[in-house]
Amino acid sequence: MAFERKYSDEVRTKSVETVLRRRREEPRNRAIIREVAEEYDVGQQSLRQWLTRFDDGSYDYGDESADRTPVAAQYAGLTRQELLARIGELEQRVGVLEEDNRSLTRVVLLLSGQVRQPA
Repeated sequence: MAFERKYSDEVRTKSVETVLRRRREEPRNRAIIREVAEEYDVGQQSLRQWLTRFDDGSYDYGDESADRTPVAAQYAGLTRQELLARIGELEQRVGVLEEDNRSLTRVVLLLSGQVRQPA
């Protein structure tokens, strides 16, 4: 007997898109998954799994998201250009933080050498 899916790809896609849209519109609403699951008559746990798979990029949901790199829900509304710009900003920030870390490490090594020397 072949495995049959309980929910169609269309239901999966629409329910995930609805959750992502509502998360952007109602960031403080903690009942979105329950409400959308009821709206589309799907299980809450199934919807959570689909969202996880969307976030980690292991499942492609429909044409709208196919041209977009799967990202965390907070970035789901951004265009490809906006995402690339954000990545550039974050890479620059990482570079600054790495340099700060190297500087702090040198200072700690200098100070620890002074503190450990017997008087």
